[in-house]
Amino acid sequence: MKSLYRLLSFICLFAVSGVTYGQTHRIVFTPQWTPQSQFAGYYAALAKGFYSQAGLDVVIRHPSASNPALNQLQEGHSNIITLQLVQAIKNIEQEIPLVNILQTSQRNSLMIVSRYDDIRTVEDLRGRKIGIWKAGFGELARIFALKQGLEIEWVPFINNVNLFVSGAIDATLAMSYNEYLQILACGIRPAHVFYFAELGYDIPEDGLYVTADYYRSHHKELKAFVEASVKGWQWVSGHPQEALEIVMEQVREHHVGTNKVLQQRMLENVLQLQCESGCNTPLFKLQPEDVERASELLLNSGYIRRKVTYQEIIGTL
Repeated sequence: MKSLYRLLSFICLFAVSGVTYGQTHRIVFTPQWTPQSQFAGYYAALAKGFYSQAGLDVVIRHPSASNPALNQLQEGHSNIITLQLVQAIKNIEQEIPLVNILQTSQRNSLMIVSRYDDIRTVEDLRGRKIGIWKAGFGELARIFALKQGLEIEWVPFINNVNLFVSGAIDATLAMSYNEYLQILACGIRPAHVFYFAELGYDIPEDGLYVTADYYRSHHKELKAFVEASVKGWQWVSGHPQEALEIVMEQVREHHVGTNKVLQQRMLENVLQLQCESGCNTPLFKLQPEDVERASELLLNSGYIRRKVTYQEIIGTL
């Protein structure tokens, strides 16, 4: 009888252990834009099984123009989002507690691309019509224009360079890995390009963010997500052509108007921006001095009323 009892106890213990071991934690992840190579590391981590191996059931849910990633995070529809550092600082100062768990970008990609030959200096931008994303991402440009007193007429666009190509605007904001490449693909040679990194605004951009509450209650799962995401980006760096195929699967699934050549060039640029100038190895960490510079810039421009510190924004996993 004792032997039978021990056997039954062992079977029950094994069954419970098996259920526990097989459990996965569901995470909904929302990048801040439509499918493209900007998010290749996350697509790869999902496709190659890095998330599942870490005990995570990850769902990648892209935003829409009417429901951006930050809204989805605040409404509880997403657990993790990508967000630019400047936007994160603004929201933290406005009492929306966010925590950075991973920093992919180490350099700024923002630029102003001029359509006409008579725009070659900063002063030539005065009073011009310049395209800006309706969904955001143009804070640094507005700060720059304000400091220079340029009185720019900002013209919102959603997600392409049609206004620029048609000549309806004099210049446009662009990311070096996205809109700028679209312009070149249209056969247009810009009259001049103003790089914000060279204008004194080299503020890193993309990072992963969660709410402070989710960070406190899911520390273990977030650590696993970060490690798997880094593994995904490292794999992409070593297998760019295979990674490109994974990106194109996402593109086709969501019916995004792009092509393989454009996405390949985007991937090359995004990987470069993950490294500091003069370095070939991504840090994947937010640096204190970058938070200090960004916070001070926003404060001095009236975008925030107090400085946001590195300690407020960073999470230690």
